[in-house]
Amino acid sequence: MKRKYLNTLVAVALLGAVYAGFTYWDKRKGSESKSETSTPQDKLFAIDSSHVKSFTIKPRGGEAVTCQREGANWAIVEPKKLAADSSAVTSLLSSLTNATVDQVVDQKPANLKDFGLNLPAVTLEITTDAKPQKFELRLGDETPTSSDVYAQVAGSPRVVTLASYLKSSFDKKMFDLRDKRAMTIPAGQLQRIEVQAKAKHFTLAKNPEGVWDLALPPAVRADRFVVEGMVNRLENLQMQSVAAEDKRNTGKYGLDAPELTLKLGGPGLTQTLTLGKREGERYYAVSSALDPVFTLDSSFATEFQKDPSDLRAKDLFTFSAFEVKRLEIEPPSGSRAFERQPQNKWKQTAPAAKDVPTDKVEALLSVLRDLRAESFPKSEKLEEFGLTKPAYRFKAQFGDKNETETVELAKVGERVYGRREHDALASELSKTALDDVQKALKEL
Repeated sequence: MKRKYLNTLVAVALLGAVYAGFTYWDKRKGSESKSETSTPQDKLFAIDSSHVKSFTIKPRGGEAVTCQREGANWAIVEPKKLAADSSAVTSLLSSLTNATVDQVVDQKPANLKDFGLNLPAVTLEITTDAKPQKFELRLGDETPTSSDVYAQVAGSPRVVTLASYLKSSFDKKMFDLRDKRAMTIPAGQLQRIEVQAKAKHFTLAKNPEGVWDLALPPAVRADRFVVEGMVNRLENLQMQSVAAEDKRNTGKYGLDAPELTLKLGGPGLTQTLTLGKREGERYYAVSSALDPVFTLDSSFATEFQKDPSDLRAKDLFTFSAFEVKRLEIEPPSGSRAFERQPQNKWKQTAPAAKDVPTDKVEALLSVLRDLRAESFPKSEKLEEFGLTKPAYRFKAQFGDKNETETVELAKVGERVYGRREHDALASELSKTALDDVQKALKEL
């Protein structure tokens, strides 16, 4: 009997919960018979974002933020004068001017508290150079299904629903809207990167041809893809947070004994980025061009704490095989030259003209293109590596601009060395590299 009564009580409780839920829904939704449904895709504000001159975001219980258009740019003017992140502002304005009403839930609500609009979660005040010159949007609570958020436009008593994602689109703090770039030199103007870590130091500099060199010294070719990755990282470097708005007490952030210092330069531009102590997955940092102490993701430091040898170009040739127009070879057996003919056929042009199997020339080009340094000897004396009188020399002409690259190879004992003609230092290749070249030559 007790079990029977217990089951009855449970059923009554469940029915009560369901009834309470429906009552809550009816209260929040308002009377269906008194409400009107909006036209699908009915815009909340019929205005283009280009007409917005300023906006203020007032979160419930938080600090208000005001942004103002200044010519072609945006700036934060309250609570602190700062440059604004143009992409963040553009995204917010796009969300605002494209927002559409999902439903009108109550034309004349008896109690705004039912919708969280008596004390709005977020209030947006907007000024424009069009009509209306001012308008205000208030966002309240999310609907019971969390798919929408209740909203109200000042001057109209009606309560509508908007897509719930708009709440996060509009609920922005000062940090969300500020310019968070940690490097302000345009990447295209960057010509020098000097890196000083606790155990490593290197300098990357663009040579007169616009190619990145690694200054050891002497200057050697830098790996283009590695350096481009570093430049791209600098270009997109963003503050993760702001620890202090000024640099009055940098010692507590470890900036007096930095983990990493980058000195960046371009035409008439210099900037220093300093990383201090690490906390969790972030480093404290400062920039000579910016006021605050901020944090950066720890992976940024890892990318710049490289050994200089990791930055050296390892490919001896850079051409693509299909671009090559002429190949000159100087092996111990005598010089030869080959030229690409119409229909991608190859012909030997020196010492005597004759047809050669195209696939054999292509095979040699493939082997040459694969020549790659495995390590870099420390000595600067080329004679130690047989490269003052190399056994092999290959010159390739390629591309629309008829660029040329010349590579020399030599073998000392069991070791194979190579370098591009104007490289000051040698590279050590795999022990089989020369075997592969000789095999391809023999096929010709």
